[in-house]
Amino acid sequence: MKRAVVALALGTLLALLAFAPVGAQEEITVTLNAQNDSGESGTATLTAMGDQTRVVLNLTGAPAGPQPAHIHEGTCVNLNPAPAYPLTNVENGQSETIVPASLASLMNGNFAINVHRSPEEVQVYVSCGDIPAAAQVAPATGNPQTGMIGSLAAGAALLGVIAIGGGVLLRRQATR
Repeated sequence: MKRAVVALALGTLLALLAFAPVGAQEEITVTLNAQNDSGESGTATLTAMGDQTRVVLNLTGAPAGPQPAHIHEGTCVNLNPAPAYPLTNVENGQSETIVPASLASLMNGNFAINVHRSPEEVQVYVSCGDIPAAAQVAPATGNPQTGMIGSLAAGAALLGVIAIGGGVLLRRQATR
């Protein structure tokens, strides 16, 4: 009987974890597209760190560097030339920076990441990617329309397994 109670308690805990709501977006990847025939493209990975965000740039086709990079207000099509957040210069196609802004605040649909040709040719953009609005990004467990349904289905299946397992244990106890 004690085993059945322990199995039921453990199963209930696991089911509650399966029903836990999906949290805020923790990490996104932005595609950086080549501009001005630069041949430089890649990704920017933005990772939430509370009220800060880690921004990691990885570019292919980039020179040794340095190449200034920034987060700008606007989009790649309509970019405010004044940087909102400077990023560490891209060197050998890579850069990593912690910016003093939460990932959620950057995901308002009005920011883009931009890489410039060189400190001397900062007016020439070589790569750019729009940071998507939070509503455009699917949670890690699926898209917003099916994420919770998938969790509910998994929880229901888990409860079924627990009920069957508990019933088997109770029957064994009763036949002893």
